[in-house]
Amino acid sequence: AGRDVVASLNEEMERQGLTMCVTALVNDTVATLAGARYWDDDVMVAMILGTGTNACYIEHTDVIPKLQGSKPSSGRMIINTEWGAFSNSLPLTEFDRDVDSASINPGEQIFEKTILGMYLGEIVRRILLKMANTTA
Repeated sequence: AGRDVVASLNEEMERQGLTMCVTALVNDTVATLAGARYWDDDVMVAMILGTGTNACYIEHTDVIPKLQGSKPSSGRMIINTEWGAFSNSLPLTEFDRDVDSASINPGEQIFEKTILGMYLGEIVRRILLKMANTTA
């Protein structure tokens, strides 16, 4: 925490005797958007739905109030939403709450826990268990 990840990776590769140099490390969603835009400049949004989830999109820099300093010459920037971390005011079932409380990070990444691969199997297992234990 608090260290440059690329510098740390390069230092470790040098210690391991690897002759490689990393110049950038990119979030998977941002990389998906950048790769898609390489082939088609009309692509504006990328989304990951797998073990985790995230989305990013292209925004005009003149409408980003937090942007300080020099702006890219294109006038556009990728906004990484990190929406998997959305946790407030989501409608949750008892199964969602149970999975969250049993997780390694209760109260965090709630949106991710309600819809994605890493958690869906456990949610379904809990639903099926309840159904099996409920008498008609």
